[in-house]
Amino acid sequence: MLIVKAHVAQRIREAREYREITQVEMAQHLDVARQTYLDIESGKTEPKISSLAVIADVTGRPLNWLLYGESTRSDIAFTHRDELNTLLMLFNKLPLSARHLVMEQALLLAAYMVDIGSSPNNE
Repeated sequence: MLIVKAHVAQRIREAREYREITQVEMAQHLDVARQTYLDIESGKTEPKISSLAVIADVTGRPLNWLLYGESTRSDIAFTHRDELNTLLMLFNKLPLSARHLVMEQALLLAAYMVDIGSSPNNE
């Protein structure tokens, strides 16, 4: 269990640092003292699930990644969070007919990029 706790603490720290959030700021988000947060991040104290949910929300990391470290396709939501939010904002401003066209073209482009990315000549 100690190893698992240490891994969760490490992922919490990685997520916080990636989003460039200070320990003090994270403690404020959790409404706890800085030392309490330091104990969580160092693995000394196990975080409550409610704290993990806040950390996941603040850092944009999936909760399952904080707990298990599983690399999932949802990682794009973390690494490109700002770009995806901008894309969604713009997409929502389009008329419905334009949304369909943009979605159709985006899917075709993505499929094409996957195809050429997996070709033997590209390795």
